[in-house]
Amino acid sequence: MKLVLSLLLFAFSGGTAYAQTPHVDRIDVPEYGIYTANMDSKVPAPGTATGTRNVVGNVQHEATTRTVPAQLGVHFGFRYSVVGAPDGAAVLLNRVTIFPPPGLRNPANPQPKTRSELDLARRIGEQYYADYSFDNDWEIVPGIWTFQLWYEGRMLAEQTFTVVRQ
Repeated sequence: MKLVLSLLLFAFSGGTAYAQTPHVDRIDVPEYGIYTANMDSKVPAPGTATGTRNVVGNVQHEATTRTVPAQLGVHFGFRYSVVGAPDGAAVLLNRVTIFPPPGLRNPANPQPKTRSELDLARRIGEQYYADYSFDNDWEIVPGIWTFQLWYEGRMLAEQTFTVVRQ
């Protein structure tokens, strides 16, 4: 009888360990476009064009569009959810932003930046917001901007926007 209980315990514990390994199936994007948001703080982000990342709150969707006005203060991006199992499991996404030619020319760095990369800790089943906001004149580059979300070498979401001068 002890052998049977031990085997059952082993079988269930092995199944539990497997079920707890995160698995990401896809990323859902329920909305995109232009937003308003409050900037709560800035945190260091060495792989980005500005060297920082804005932490925002009170994010409000203003318009569903892929055309973005080239103006200071504009926020554009998308909301997304990580779909997989188990719910609430932590995963690491890589966010890539590809800038239109000739790239962004940060006055603090003489080389133009054609892309930014940022690793983000996310949880399966939760909704997030990815955006770019024009905080400096040198960031405003007309053309096609591309946002990508990657997980373990697989691109799971891509959104493009066209920034236009008015």
